[in-house]
Amino acid sequence: MAESTKEQASVMSGTMIGGRYRIIREIGRGGMGSIYLAEDMKLANKLRAIKVLEPNLHKNIMLADEAQLMMKINHPHLPLIVDYFGRSELGFEAVVMEYIEGYTLTEFFRNQKNHFSFAELIQLALQLCSALIHLHSYQPPIIHRDLKPSNVMIDKQGDAKLIDFGISRQYKEGQLHDTLQLGTRGFAAPEQIEGGQSDERTDVYGLGALLFYLASGGDSYRPSIGSRGEMEPFRQLQADVKEAFKMVLLRMLQSDPLLRYASMKEVEQALQPFTMFKHSAAQQEIRGPKQSATVIKPLRVCVLSLSSGAGATFLTHALAELLGRKGVLVTAVEYELVKPEWHVWFSGQHNKQLHQAAGDSRFIQFSDREQMVNWYYLHPEQRSQSGFVEDRRFEQVLRHAGGIIQLIDLSSRWSEAKSLQLLNESALVLVVADPAASKWQANDLRQLHSIKRKLQSSGGQLKFVANKDLSFRGRSEWLSLFPEEPFVILPRLDEEKLLSIQYGGRRATDDSRMRKQLNQAFLPIFKHIYNEINTE
Repeated sequence: MAESTKEQASVMSGTMIGGRYRIIREIGRGGMGSIYLAEDMKLANKLRAIKVLEPNLHKNIMLADEAQLMMKINHPHLPLIVDYFGRSELGFEAVVMEYIEGYTLTEFFRNQKNHFSFAELIQLALQLCSALIHLHSYQPPIIHRDLKPSNVMIDKQGDAKLIDFGISRQYKEGQLHDTLQLGTRGFAAPEQIEGGQSDERTDVYGLGALLFYLASGGDSYRPSIGSRGEMEPFRQLQADVKEAFKMVLLRMLQSDPLLRYASMKEVEQALQPFTMFKHSAAQQEIRGPKQSATVIKPLRVCVLSLSSGAGATFLTHALAELLGRKGVLVTAVEYELVKPEWHVWFSGQHNKQLHQAAGDSRFIQFSDREQMVNWYYLHPEQRSQSGFVEDRRFEQVLRHAGGIIQLIDLSSRWSEAKSLQLLNESALVLVVADPAASKWQANDLRQLHSIKRKLQSSGGQLKFVANKDLSFRGRSEWLSLFPEEPFVILPRLDEEKLLSIQYGGRRATDDSRMRKQLNQAFLPIFKHIYNEINTE
């Protein structure tokens, strides 16, 4: 205790550091140490900031590491390091850096009336992206790992400065865990809390959490996405926050690092389109509210079975539920030409919100607010139709349904004229095929090839899904029969357990083991959909 008192006394007001820097006063304190304002006596009393590691705390963290990192750095949105003193010189460690005259984001939000406009938020976000891209460009990359309001300063010119590299580390390839599990709760990525390896995607999460906090006006911390996928906090963001920006945040804040943007450069590219709103806001004052650019056209995904019973319905339901759990607002629709089957899945929902779909008495709508899915299924007494349906009621259902993603289950009824029209207008078509390859028809494969070419010309894609995969003697031959390598291979789930779950009124995604299997298998689809959303 005496040693701690002695060392703290050595950085009191008036103390000289290294015979050059005179301490004026303490200006900040955190878990790693204290920040002091000092005068540089050799440069006409120029002001400096000196960070001193708190004595007897965090003995495994040396400011020498931080200093070595910062000495490499020269970037307009990162502080310049001026000098460093080790424990052997002063009895404690100190880093001398440029003094940034301004305020931290924490200080900014102490005044409850303060907030950033959406245009200002995007400008700040791009500046932080630039700083992090620079850090990540080193070999190995420098990972900040502590992106929080108190570590971002706004200087006199209104520019952001990312400060405090106290827990930064260089990425070590092949290392499964970080040496120290540090970070600030509410802003730290799950892998930091759980002791996993930090990489660039750790900072992607941290920046997403910080931007969520700023977009809420400093009122809310990041939502929990990944376990239950609650999306409610996104509705509490400022009124001027664009819906498409919420989707960028959603991608950044995924609990699974593989579902986030792979790099800060990708984040920067996703944010660039929002710079237009600074200009368009002024235009809207002249042109009026009809010029709003916040409406997102739903991404339409059609799911079909290559042969009867291949599993298009199961895939549609599972994909809708898992996307909903990840916070994506999904509309799942049973196609108008199929034989009504979905109603069986919702037979136990009588006490919940069921009502007739707007403009089409054939459909029942069920809004599952908890899972973020709007379900539209055919009334059980609705007879399936064949051929081209003249009315456009189904298109009206889709238009009223909304959602970020629209999943349409065509099952085996995809070759009629109206079905083909719907497929050709989709962003993504998923063709589900199971090991019963004897049911495949050459004409169907030729027709799908034609659909694929038409989709590619309009920016859409057709992908094959191998369903009910398991080890058997002909597995390699089965997979080789696909016209191209399957985009996704879904495992055959435990049928006995699956039936028990379904007869118990639950779904495969309610079972933790099956949910994990499906999440892993659907990974390519999730990534594809997120990329499509962010380029809309």
